[in-house]
Amino acid sequence: MIGKKPGLRPEDGEATSIIGEGSAFDGTFEVTGNVRVDGRFTGEIRVSETLVVGKNGMVDANVHTRSAVVAGTIKGNLHAADKITLQSGSRLEGEMITSKLVIEEGVSFQGSCNTAQSAAQAVGAKAAPATPSESKKAAPPGSQPSEAVVEEIAKEQIAK
Repeated sequence: MIGKKPGLRPEDGEATSIIGEGSAFDGTFEVTGNVRVDGRFTGEIRVSETLVVGKNGMVDANVHTRSAVVAGTIKGNLHAADKITLQSGSRLEGEMITSKLVIEEGVSFQGSCNTAQSAAQAVGAKAAPATPSESKKAAPPGSQPSEAVVEEIAKEQIAK
């Protein structure tokens, strides 16, 4: 249940969607609102508000969100327009792009991190769930859409 442990509750309310402990989801998941993952998710996830990965949650995906609170594990690229919080005991393997980053003691992080404001703003445009016409253009699960995002950010930074 959301809110049992301090710091695991999205600031602006209850989870819109939950992948509960013992559950698994494989594919593309687009949500308007908040998502909590206590089970296993594989693929690509776009969340318009906050993604919460519980202590036993496992996300093997490319993630685009406004903010993220991670107590479990993420393997993949995490792009948050506003803020990423990695809580003690969490694990992240991949690339992080955000404007604000909080890392507690005891976190395992392997990868790269970009906290430039311009990079996070570019990611913010990608966090909102796709419209029906945009979803048809979405990359298939297992592809690396984050490379396109990184190229787009690099072009914007060079242009400035």
